[in-house]
Amino acid sequence: MEENKRLLPLTEKTMRIIAAASLVGMAAMTGMDVFLRGAFNTPIFGCEEIVAILGVIAVGFALPYAHYQKSHIGVEILVRRLPKRVRDLLELLTNLATLFLVAVVTWRMFLYAGTLAESGEVSMNLELPEYYVVYVLSFGFFVYALCLLADIVKFFRKQGA
Repeated sequence: MEENKRLLPLTEKTMRIIAAASLVGMAAMTGMDVFLRGAFNTPIFGCEEIVAILGVIAVGFALPYAHYQKSHIGVEILVRRLPKRVRDLLELLTNLATLFLVAVVTWRMFLYAGTLAESGEVSMNLELPEYYVVYVLSFGFFVYALCLLADIVKFFRKQGA
C-alpha cells in the first residue's frame, strides 16, 4: 500500500519534468527556426509539427501537476465565503464531475488513437504516426483521472476517520 501512495506522486513529478522539457524544446525549436529563417533563409523542416507535438506533450503531462497545485480555474471569491463543510462538498462534487468527464475523454481518445493506428494516419511533412501523440495525450488524461480518483478516496477516508 505504501508503494502505491508514492507511485502516483512519482509519476506526476516525472510527467511534470517531461512537460517542462517539452516547453523548453518548443521555445528552442521556435527560436532556432526564426533565427535560421532570418539569418540563412533556411527554416527547420517539420518545425511546426515538432512544436505541435511538444505542445501536446506539455499540456497532457502538466494536467496532474496543475491539479495538485490547484492552479485550475475556480470561483475563489464566492467559494471562499462558504463554510468549510460546504467547500469540501463542492470540491468532492467538482472532482466527481471532472473525473467522469476526464474518464470519458481518456477512453474516447484511446479508441481514437487505435483508429488512427489502423488507418496509418501520419503527419504531413515528417510523416510521423499521429496515433503515438494521441496515446501520449490519453496517458496524460489517464494519470489526471487517477489523481482525481485519489482525491475522492482521500475525501471519503477523511470523512470516515
